[in-house]
Amino acid sequence: MRIIFCTKGDRLLPSSRTRAHLVADYLRTQGYDAESFHIKTRPWWSLTRERFSELLRNVRLLLSVQKADILYLHKTTDQADFMVLVLLRRWFLRRGYILDFDDAIFLGSVNRAFKTWLMVKNADAVIVGSHFLQEYALKYNKNAHVISAPIDTEDVYLPATSRTGDARVRIGWTGTPGHYENMKLLLDPLQRIVNDGHAVVFVQLGGGDKIHELITSVKGLTVEYTASLAWNEPKTVVAYLQQFDIGVMPLQKTELNRGKDAWKAKEYMGCAVATILSDWGENPYVVTNEVNGLLVNTPDEWYGAFKKLITDEEYRRRIGAAGRAHMAAEFSYKSFMPKLQAIIGRAA
Repeated sequence: MRIIFCTKGDRLLPSSRTRAHLVADYLRTQGYDAESFHIKTRPWWSLTRERFSELLRNVRLLLSVQKADILYLHKTTDQADFMVLVLLRRWFLRRGYILDFDDAIFLGSVNRAFKTWLMVKNADAVIVGSHFLQEYALKYNKNAHVISAPIDTEDVYLPATSRTGDARVRIGWTGTPGHYENMKLLLDPLQRIVNDGHAVVFVQLGGGDKIHELITSVKGLTVEYTASLAWNEPKTVVAYLQQFDIGVMPLQKTELNRGKDAWKAKEYMGCAVATILSDWGENPYVVTNEVNGLLVNTPDEWYGAFKKLITDEEYRRRIGAAGRAHMAAEFSYKSFMPKLQAIIGRAA
């Protein structure tokens, strides 16, 4: 049996990398015949040679997936040509597919809502990254399951073996420019921490210049900004995460954020970094407050969580160690594989 992953993005897109490309890599180490393909998005009005070439490639790809194989789609609702081919294959050849998504791809427009509904309704199984997305999927497909993207706690996401030697507490965040509004939640708490005289450094990995300008608006805060990393090389990214003392995952309370997988938190926690998260969306399903992480709602709670972790090093280490143990037990590939195998087995 082959498992063919078709994805919205290449290995540089975080969700496609973590939920498809790296999963295919891991499956091959377990003896599976697994491959991953990036399905490019083209505007509907585009009539270029490249588009027709890709269309033919996609036809050949789908025809190569036999009845006993698994076609696994990750967020391919924006690739209109490919979506039509998949549905025609489903309706006329009776060849199914598994649909995976970890964002609220049905929000934003009637067009997005219709395409997501169509793909969910016709899927053999739906795998989502949060309970909010499962609530949506179950309305149209009773075979919908929450499976959080796994992290490699055996070879990649590991506690630091050495530190920078900097005595200041390093508060870290990694992400994309789309988190601009979320990052505003940190401004007041960070300003209060600086005003208190605590020796801290804010480490920003990615996110773009606008977020960097936002964070540097905190007067007196030292900021280390790394604009870009080899995001498709997890060990390179982890080397930076391991130097965090505190990891943060702020989320505004929006419907879009309700659908997000708690990926950032899992990365920090896998490296035994004490993590503060907004108490929203999938985060409370991943973290038990004040056991393996800290869940917060208000600016005062953000400030209190920062102050507790900054001033109590033993507590910070204990929360980090508990988070690491939780990731290894519940969100590693070892725990992920039986869930995926069960769904694939039923779909096959």
